[in-house]
Amino acid sequence: VYLNKSLVMTIGIEEKTKAIDLLNNYEGRNPYLIKLKTDVLILKKSDLNDFKTEYILKNFNKQPKLIKKNVKIVDWYGEKLKEDWKIDFVPKVLEIKYLLGETDTTYHCLIKYRKNMDYIYTFLNKKGVMTDFTVEDYHDVQVDFDRYDRLQQSRRPDKIRFVKPHQKEAVQFLLSRKKCVLADDMGLGKSLSLSVAAIEGNFDCVLIICPASLKSNWFEELTYFVPEREISIIGGFTGMKKNELEKYLGYGIGKSNKTVSELQQEAKERGKWNENRFVIVNYDILDEFCKIPKSRKKVDIEEAEKNSPLLQFISNKKSLIIVDEAHNLSNMKSQQYKIINTLIRRGKPHSIYLSTGTPITNNPLNYFNLLSLIDVDITEDWQYYIEHYCEGFKMPINDEEKEKKKRITEQFIKSCKKNTWYDLTDAEKKQLNDELSRKVKFRWIPKGASNLDELKERTSHVYLRRTKEDFNELPEKHVLERIYLLTDEEKAEYDRLWGEYEREKLEENPDKELNKELLEGGLYRKYLSNRMVPHTIKFVDKCLAKNEKVVIVCCYDEELYTLRDYYKDICVIYNGKMSSKEKDKAKDEFINNPDIKVIIGNIDSIGVGLTLTVSRVLIFNNFSFVPGICRQAEDRIYRIGQQREVFIYYQFFKDTQYEKMWNTVLRKELTINQIIK
Repeated sequence: VYLNKSLVMTIGIEEKTKAIDLLNNYEGRNPYLIKLKTDVLILKKSDLNDFKTEYILKNFNKQPKLIKKNVKIVDWYGEKLKEDWKIDFVPKVLEIKYLLGETDTTYHCLIKYRKNMDYIYTFLNKKGVMTDFTVEDYHDVQVDFDRYDRLQQSRRPDKIRFVKPHQKEAVQFLLSRKKCVLADDMGLGKSLSLSVAAIEGNFDCVLIICPASLKSNWFEELTYFVPEREISIIGGFTGMKKNELEKYLGYGIGKSNKTVSELQQEAKERGKWNENRFVIVNYDILDEFCKIPKSRKKVDIEEAEKNSPLLQFISNKKSLIIVDEAHNLSNMKSQQYKIINTLIRRGKPHSIYLSTGTPITNNPLNYFNLLSLIDVDITEDWQYYIEHYCEGFKMPINDEEKEKKKRITEQFIKSCKKNTWYDLTDAEKKQLNDELSRKVKFRWIPKGASNLDELKERTSHVYLRRTKEDFNELPEKHVLERIYLLTDEEKAEYDRLWGEYEREKLEENPDKELNKELLEGGLYRKYLSNRMVPHTIKFVDKCLAKNEKVVIVCCYDEELYTLRDYYKDICVIYNGKMSSKEKDKAKDEFINNPDIKVIIGNIDSIGVGLTLTVSRVLIFNNFSFVPGICRQAEDRIYRIGQQREVFIYYQFFKDTQYEKMWNTVLRKELTINQIIK
């Protein structure tokens, strides 16, 4: 359930009394406040309404701010301004000279809408203004980057490096925005920029949330700038074996007389928290250190806070939360999202840095969920966002409301003496819609993507996005298709599996309309993945014959283990079932051991945090139809440090679901690129 944040202040008698007192003592230069003082207190021509009261309370101490910027406005607002101002054209850009004040819903500005006119005072609807003209230019932030170059050289003389120009710009951006998204392409060194900003910001404490496989990467990154004793890596208990748990809890190995689950529960209750200046924790174990209140009752909230060392760590301090690979939070219903949202809402950190190379993994709805964590204004109105940017449509919440809508519509059409809805005038349709909104309970359904240029403009101030292509430091990347045909027997088996899948889904819900182009689950996908393995082996063998190291990406364990059994001693695997130590060992073996030619990884595990530039060939035995996940995997080999041309191969069978998925990936990628610069 999505709840809109409050759009207007709640105005009461106390607020109006305070506003009158402030107005009575006002000696400033705001022309609207001067006019209100005259009209309300001196001439007594008008009273204070809610809007005037809010304006006084929010702007009494503010001085007019020089802006001198051109800002874009949305089309519907341009049409409205044309009508309101009675001009002969639809304005698309306004020149704003001064910002005089604002409320939750409006800007009060000195503006002009054409060059050859005098400036005028006006109130602008915030929803109608695309450009956020109130933010400062982050390039003005002063940072002594030489200090950080010296720190790196003194702490890590074995690995001399310097802060690059694009990383310096990222640090300035992070420090100026406080709550924002660092959306640089994978492989551009975001963690260095985030580390420098965390130190330069002089925070009391820094919490870094990342995938388990990246905890050691973050530890190493921070050691370039701070002593190891100031960094804690928090571990969980879920993956610990019985003897490890017994040792940790002090029983002695084999002496607890308890089951693994009992030991895990006891360990969670005791906690494995280790507070420090920098604390690194992975997504998977957040629930061990931060509790969501059972209800909104005071006793439940206090109990949750008492058992949440993460919350206590960041509360009442100048704290920073860094969320790495933040696209993992694109689903607002996930437990990870709920916990991090609880941390932010209750801990009230000073700054929040979301870091991801793919801020939009699938559609604008995913983007909303990230923006909501950093309190971007555009997320204050859920309904507007869904309707305007997600091709949203509303439908009654149940059959009873559906019948009510039908009845009201029929009665209205009859009262207008019309035959159908299509016969109604625009004014009548609006009247009907208003009546339905008052009397029928609706829910909003996101359908796709819309008004993407507007969405891009309205959010461009909260993210910084640069791609590898912007720096011309990398060689060319080739993304290629390899398309195969199923044999007659394989095609028959594929059709049989699809038929079984279809029947199973229809049995679950007979009214469900199955769309073969959109469904992504089922045995038929695993079947096609397994059928692809021989083709992948044949192609990889050709690459190995040319002395190439190869990265193979899979989606299922069965295909991964089949490939491992074939390549045996010349390969390593990398998947979610491995411990952090096992993953680090596999990565190091592939990078440093000349005899290890192949790394075979699950797409969700191998797609984050790894630098595998010793290879220039990446082959998808199977791929996701979420573009961001595929891009993450691609950029394991296409990142800073790669010196050779890179070849990415997507493989699929013709006339199957995979071919349709591939086309879906391409379409979604185009959608995403329209939103993120």
